Amino acid sequence: MAGATPAEDGSAPVRVAQDERSVTVLFDRPERRNALDVGMSRALGAVLDEHAGTPRPLVLRSAVPGMFVAGTDVASLRARTLEDSLGRINSSLFQRLYDHPWPTVAVVDGAALGGGCELALACDFRITTGDALWGLPEVRLGIIPSAGALTRLAALVGTGTATDLVLTGRRVRGREAAALGLASRVAAPDGLDAALDSLLADLTAAAPLAQRLAKEAMRVDGDRHRLVDAAAQALCLGTEDAQQRLQALLDRR
Repeated sequence: MAGATPAEDGSAPVRVAQDERSVTVLFDRPERRNALDVGMSRALGAVLDEHAGTPRPLVLRSAVPGMFVAGTDVASLRARTLEDSLGRINSSLFQRLYDHPWPTVAVVDGAALGGGCELALACDFRITTGDALWGLPEVRLGIIPSAGALTRLAALVGTGTATDLVLTGRRVRGREAAALGLASRVAAPDGLDAALDSLLADLTAAAPLAQRLAKEAMRVDGDRHRLVDAAAQALCLGTEDAQQRLQALLDRR
């Protein structure tokens, strides 16, 4: 994979698998429970660069079952200088993930804490097992979530619930995360692949350009209906794909 940075044992911290339905990023630092360090962040950034033009969903999951991304590597975090922090390595990375043109899916089986939770929050969809562990415990460590979670969490679960989770640093299991709206779908550990397959089937049934424009239009602040939605619709209607899909619907009727 282009841009991958070797881990301590010489292996790549992420691997990429592709098929006709998706591009899957497999986090592969099991000895650290996939905790984010600079090398892993750079490797994920390289994947985003490489597949920005690939019109397929991007799936983030662990190469080893029972894990996701446990958090930010504490040793890496303690070693950061003021300049490193102001460089916003993870904040920039998660914003790029949030802005990825195509649908993004986090598959969480295990801990998604701190930076791991922020990573999942930057995705469009979050599939979780019922016993997975979610949380932003930063305040208990004397720091704060600083890579976009404060805004994205509130947008998902509401200000009151976000305030509870952030200011207490408490952790919730996957079932509660789904009930709160933090996770999109919940599945048993042996049902994760089936849940992902179902979601990918729905996502790949859509026209990629329409999907991309709808995703971008939903993120425009203010009254987007006056221009952005209309412009996006005009672009869609002008494609052969949209015309064929609309004609197929007419033919069925």
